[in-house]
Order: sequence, then C-alpha cells, then structure tokens
Amino acid sequence: MRYGSVCSGIEAATVAWRHLGWECAFVSEIDPFASSVLKERFPSVPNLGDFTKIGKGDYEGEIDLLVGGTPCQSYSYAGLRGGIADPRGSLAIEFVRLAERTDVRWLAWENVVGVLTSGGGRDFAAFLSALAGWDVQPPRDGWRNAGVVTNAPGRFGVSWRVLDAQYTRVPEFPGAVPQRRRRVILVGCRGDWESAAEVLLGDELCGGFDPPRREARLRTAPDDGAGLEERASEECFPIDMMNIEGRTSCLRTKCYDEAGAAMYTLRSSHVGAVCTPHDLRRLMPVESERLMGFPEGWTDVPWKGGRAPGGYRHRALGNSMCVNVMAWIGERIDAVEKENFDGRQQT
Repeated sequence: MRYGSVCSGIEAATVAWRHLGWECAFVSEIDPFASSVLKERFPSVPNLGDFTKIGKGDYEGEIDLLVGGTPCQSYSYAGLRGGIADPRGSLAIEFVRLAERTDVRWLAWENVVGVLTSGGGRDFAAFLSALAGWDVQPPRDGWRNAGVVTNAPGRFGVSWRVLDAQYTRVPEFPGAVPQRRRRVILVGCRGDWESAAEVLLGDELCGGFDPPRREARLRTAPDDGAGLEERASEECFPIDMMNIEGRTSCLRTKCYDEAGAAMYTLRSSHVGAVCTPHDLRRLMPVESERLMGFPEGWTDVPWKGGRAPGGYRHRALGNSMCVNVMAWIGERIDAVEKENFDGRQQT
C-alpha cells in the first residue's frame, strides 16, 4: 500500500504503519515546528505543504490511500463552532477533493466528536455527501457514534466510528495508551461501502467497555533528558488543567481524578498535569509522547539553533493523532484489502 498524508502534524500514521511495510509517498504540513519534526524523522519524504494545492503530478507514482486529520477547531466544543463555513472547517471538503484528484481507493480521516453535532448535524452530512456522491441528510435524532453510508457509482462508501485511545489495543500497544481521547474515525473505500464497513465495524473489534487495568504509578523524566527515572507511587491523580486554570468553567469534568486513571485528553493549548504524594507538576514532553504512543524523544529535534522547547513539543503532540489508534486502522485496512485481493485472484 502506498499512501499520502495531509495535515500530517508529526506523522502518527507513518509511525503506526511502519510494520505493515507501507510506503509514504508524501506528507503535507505547513506548521513550522511540525515540519521540522517531519524533516528530521522522514528526510527522504517530500513535504508538499498546503494540501489544497497538491496535484497528481506533484509526487512520484500513484497512491492507494489518503490519510489526514483536518483542523478540528471549528467543530470542537471548546471553540466557536463555526463548522464547515469556517475556512478551517471547510478543509474537510478539500480533503475529499484531493482524494478525487489523486484517485485513491482508500481514505482515512480523523476529527473531534463535535463534528457529529456541528451545524445541527448538517456539517457532517455535507462531508458525507461529498464523499458518497449523493445528498445525505442528517437523521432526525442525530448522528450515532458509528454508521455506514453507501456510495454512488465510482464514489466512496464510508463508515465511521468513535474510538477512544484508552480502549484501542493492538499488538504494539496491548494495554492501549493511558489517555482519554475520543475521536471520530472515518474510513472510505471507492465503490465499496461493504469494505469500508468491514474495516471499522467488522469481526475484529477493538477495545471494550472497560479500560485496561493500570497500577497507580508515575514515570518521570528529568528536564535535561539525560535519562529516565521510574518511581512507584500509591497514588497518582491526573489533573484537568483546562478546568483548574479556570478558562473553561462550563466543562463538567473533575479537576482531580482517581488514582491510576487515564490522563485527560492532551490539548495543544496547554499542558496536562499530575498530582502525586510528592508534588503537583505539569507533564514533561516525553510523557506526552508516551501518552500519544510515539517513541520517546520523537519531538526532541533541532529548532532555531538549539533543541525544541517543551511548549512546541506539547502543542505538536496535542494536535496529533494517537499512534495506537492509527495502527489499528491500518491493520484493519490491510486485512480487508488482502482479503479482497485474494477474492479477486480466485475469481
């Protein structure tokens, strides 16, 4: 499988799909710091910049899959919710247009759960309509956490499902990641809604109703990154810093959670924190990397003559997709594609 990545960030998809043997034909990112991470980690992969300007001749060969998480600010409950009318929200439609220009067979798209209710459900309906090639209307009682839309001839049949990173297990992450991160994952397959549905809603479902059991412990890293120190604690409480700092008092979440619980969702706007019997402190960049499933030090790259500051690293990680979730999606697409290929060979 050969794929292109847009709104690439620090490229969770390629980290997740390495073991599949897939090839990344290009990435597309305009943020300076995220672009520096891509250049450091994938020096041979071209960064094509603004994905709305990518044409079929801008990269070598053909691609089979397009992956991306277009900006979520206009759909997020924490934002103004401008929806698809917001220039950032409209990039979801640009994603569809690029999928058509590149003539891909598969696509994978990620966004916040708020996209399902944005504009009274009409924004998500417009996105589905652009993919499927017919006028999809929002249900009277709203979009569910999972669903399927059939396709017009030659267009994308799609399925979507809300996945939480703390439940999503793959062999590389048998305990998932200890972060509450619910996101809408949409998979499309050109001319074949059944294959799209099989990827997200087939037999090999991920997770369950109970998160993995975890001990109340804390792993810390020194500021200089010279080494890792691990210490066990009887209690380790995740803290919702967005709530405790008083910037979003409307959020109905606790400032402190139970010992050993999964971390609150990492955000790009501020840094999460933990409380232990020893101290109250913000997360360190290496801990945010672990919570997103990246290798330790992934965002520790050269930056303006030195090393990247922690704030830049946290922001890039908060904007990223979780590696374990992308690994599960890739493995399911790979399995369905191989099954379809075997079926075509037999006929």
